[in-house]
Amino acid sequence: MSSAVEVATPVEAAIAAAVETPVFDVHVQTSAVTEIRASVARDSEKQAEKPRRSLREALPVIKMAPYLMFEAIMHTAYLRNAAHGWDLRTHMIVSMVRRFMYHEGKTVEEVQRSSRKGLPFQSDEVEVLPFIIPVPQVQEDVEFLEHKIKTAIDRLTREAGLAEPTIPDPTVVEVQAEWVIKKRSDKGKEFVPTAEDVVVIFAHGGAHYLGSAAAHRFLTGPLVESTQVKVLSLDYRLSPQNPLPAALTDFLVSYFYVVETLKVSPSRIVFAGDSSGGCLVLSTLGVILYGEDASSRLPVPAGALVISPWVDMTRSMPSESSKATEQFDYIPPANFYPNLKPSEAWPVENGRYWHYAENNAILHPLASPITTPSWKGSCPLFIAVSDERLRDSGLLLSKFYQESGNPTYLYYHENLPHVFHILGNSQPSVSKSFSEMKLFIEDCLSQKTPAADGETPQELESQSATIDILGKERPFQENKIPNYTYQELRKRMDARITEITYLLRYLVAERNRKQLSM
Repeated sequence: MSSAVEVATPVEAAIAAAVETPVFDVHVQTSAVTEIRASVARDSEKQAEKPRRSLREALPVIKMAPYLMFEAIMHTAYLRNAAHGWDLRTHMIVSMVRRFMYHEGKTVEEVQRSSRKGLPFQSDEVEVLPFIIPVPQVQEDVEFLEHKIKTAIDRLTREAGLAEPTIPDPTVVEVQAEWVIKKRSDKGKEFVPTAEDVVVIFAHGGAHYLGSAAAHRFLTGPLVESTQVKVLSLDYRLSPQNPLPAALTDFLVSYFYVVETLKVSPSRIVFAGDSSGGCLVLSTLGVILYGEDASSRLPVPAGALVISPWVDMTRSMPSESSKATEQFDYIPPANFYPNLKPSEAWPVENGRYWHYAENNAILHPLASPITTPSWKGSCPLFIAVSDERLRDSGLLLSKFYQESGNPTYLYYHENLPHVFHILGNSQPSVSKSFSEMKLFIEDCLSQKTPAADGETPQELESQSATIDILGKERPFQENKIPNYTYQELRKRMDARITEITYLLRYLVAERNRKQLSM
């Protein structure tokens, strides 16, 4: 893969700033510091022409400098992560993200603003175009989309054997987005995809309440560069201000727009998303499969591509609290509850446990897609997981999806964290993963498009592989997938609901106690 796309993650930017602070230079001249400087030199040079960040923005990074120094020394002394095969850059990025995950003393609005900032993005081949997906002009189309979601909610509730959940009615609004495409010679001309283009509709991750399209160009940029696709990256509505089904509605509206207005065939559209964005991809497929649509206006797309998908909101699987995944991942364990400062948006008055959905809705297949009773009739699925907290639920979903008769491409990347693509293309597993995505998209198109000589479309077969940290591939061991039936999974999730209920009561009592003592 070409290295023209250069994306500095927020973590890399923080490392670069910390390396330049005096803390690293007082009596500490180790090979660790030298290695950090080398790893960020390229990005630092690219930023040299830009104005220096304000003191207010720099202070949090400066405060982390001692932590960074400590982690660098520990890595160089082989006291941490040596057995993983991690280089210093990987160690530092994962350590920094762990540090950022706890949001101590901030409101949800403050964390959201910080997480939505665009990243430094330079490319010789890719350009980014802001875009707004409009509300359908015909009221019947709006009603069609809202009705499809409502009927999917009702049918999935019945078929999953759930009590009626508290899910607000869907509301169709315009959707903020950006096109990420190959650079054109005529930049002044408005970009409109043609019927021959391949469009990837992308939903970013961020636990349903963080992130943005701009903050996920480390995924969309290299994807465009390695393929011929046009990526429509969505800035969907975030929770808790806009709980389920708001973001899901935005995704469905975007798909409707590409099909109905841009006239791109579903056979040339691929859904994609990471983490909670992967949840949106799968729940949108659930709406397509289970929502009433007598006219079949919205069939399944050519394929769906998910990276480290969050498919079990209860976080019931063993890997969620395992020591084995703790050493590799930056996501907190299952019983972690964000220590956010109370604000207008959070916590909500009714004691919602998680931002995205009401407590009685987190088992619903549109919130936790792993509870979808059947995926029969869906499209091919690409799923990449790693040695992360969400590993087991992702692996189990791939099993259920394949058992429903759908081609499934499963790639398990060893010794790496959640959405490991944040490490950048210099990490061999990352570049390998983008190559896998490219081949998957090509396969999805080949199954829908007969060859020029009249051959029948290709029939896709499921495949799987294990990728080590050096990007080397070997056969995947099926015993890595948790051996749970659908019914056994549901029992685990029900048990987790009980745990969550007790945890929520404790947290509410603690909050009230602190308020009384103030």
